[in-house]
Amino acid sequence: MISSPVKEENRHKFTENIPDLLERVDFFRLDACRKLEEYRKAEMGQFLTPSPVAHLMASMMKYSNSEVYILDPGAGVGSLFSACVAELCRRHPRPKLISVTAYEIDEKLSEYLPDTMQLCQKECQRLGIKFIGEVRKTDFIKASVEILNGDLFSQNYQLPEFNCIIMNPPYKKIHSESPARILLRKIGIETSNYYTGFLFSAIKLLQAGGEMVAITPRSFCNGPYFKTFRKSFLSEMSLSRIHLFESRQLAFSDDNVLQENLIFHSIKTVNKSNKIIITSSLGPEDGIVSSHEVSYEDVVHPEDLHSFIHIVPDKSGKQTAEKIKRLKISLDDLGLSVSTGRVVDFRFKKFLRATDDKDTIPLIYPTHIANGDVIWPKTNTNKSNAIVVSPETQELLIPNENYVVVKRFSSKEEKKRIVAAVYDGNRLPGVSVAFENHLNYIHKNGKGLDFSLARGLAAFLNSSLVDSYFRQFSGHTQVNASDLRSIKYPTSEQLNAIGLQITDTFPGQEEIDHIINIEVLNMDSSNLCG
Repeated sequence: MISSPVKEENRHKFTENIPDLLERVDFFRLDACRKLEEYRKAEMGQFLTPSPVAHLMASMMKYSNSEVYILDPGAGVGSLFSACVAELCRRHPRPKLISVTAYEIDEKLSEYLPDTMQLCQKECQRLGIKFIGEVRKTDFIKASVEILNGDLFSQNYQLPEFNCIIMNPPYKKIHSESPARILLRKIGIETSNYYTGFLFSAIKLLQAGGEMVAITPRSFCNGPYFKTFRKSFLSEMSLSRIHLFESRQLAFSDDNVLQENLIFHSIKTVNKSNKIIITSSLGPEDGIVSSHEVSYEDVVHPEDLHSFIHIVPDKSGKQTAEKIKRLKISLDDLGLSVSTGRVVDFRFKKFLRATDDKDTIPLIYPTHIANGDVIWPKTNTNKSNAIVVSPETQELLIPNENYVVVKRFSSKEEKKRIVAAVYDGNRLPGVSVAFENHLNYIHKNGKGLDFSLARGLAAFLNSSLVDSYFRQFSGHTQVNASDLRSIKYPTSEQLNAIGLQITDTFPGQEEIDHIINIEVLNMDSSNLCG
């Protein structure tokens, strides 16, 4: 990498009287936010890092080298690398050299970067630290693929010496045949979002033993779409700290982003640490930070084929994880499977009916689920209640028997992430039934379940224990079929025992939790997660 010292020119005059480096750079961020249209933020998928978040991220770094080579992909106005420089200038002993390489493709943002570099150089110069900075106004993914494949360099070219990466990558989906997706395949990653593409590329550029801090959505921790990335990430990097924000609104409050984010610190090594520090706060400016240690295997279960990342937020969450460890049975062990509802309604619109008729069968939507039961038909809804039986819809139908149905998306009004109900085939007409695509359903080889087993399974999934556990590896309101497969369950005998205690009216939360405590955990207390 060819780098050159930043020249002292073109500095914004309005920062002259601002004493702190981070405050000056935050002026750039606020100025840029005013200039950037909302649609362009969404289009680029990039939200600029506020100063408190940047400071928190920079403070997580260990900075153990006397020469620190920083990479900031998607640098924005330079909030993150300048936070690193400010932190390094406060540390003792200070490094001899700080080198920064910043990528930013957006012209309206990159115009601030020379000024940010100059501020960093001035601070380092004051303390006798050599500073080298370089701004690269290009696509980071394209550039990293070219570097890693050696496309633009001679045989003597060596990879950059990055030992410190700090990043707030763009959050945007990548279509399957987009240029970015095709480029990422060249370096061995298949991913559906820019942020994991940025993370993967950056890891490949990081030196062995180097460290990385990133703020990202929590969505990569579970789900099938990020499985390839998780496996690669966990094979090359060792997590050492994870920070959660309890509020979904405060991390990027200036941009009105409603996103469950986390910050993680990791080191490039195959040797995993024994412990991971989990910290949390309401928001980046909250002075009260809770902290506790958990074993690495509690976060990344060695036997988990999906490589989910479980985040235990507090002592109560640790107790939940301990209770779940007692369960050893998978859906597979129970002889059960989970599938997604087959009816994508807009594709079969001409076959949908508001009311049941002689040529229709029941069609079940999430709106039909209430209090552990399926209420059908439902008149106060804009959703259909039935679907016409025809050769075109035959493949959508399943036998009208007993199933457990689970909402794939929980609404804002619902307190729990997993919302399950019993579909009772004896209460609805016809020989077949159809489930809409926003439902998952649990079945036995395509057919129904014993009624007591179905009731016991629905009660277990609706318990506070499962809800608390699910939140440890899922940061969003979607419940995938793979999530349900990853959960460990009570034995069939225990599930039947639970089901036999449930009458026609599905019990409330307190009673469900009490039954699970007695039948599954052999505990007298009704406080499942305490």
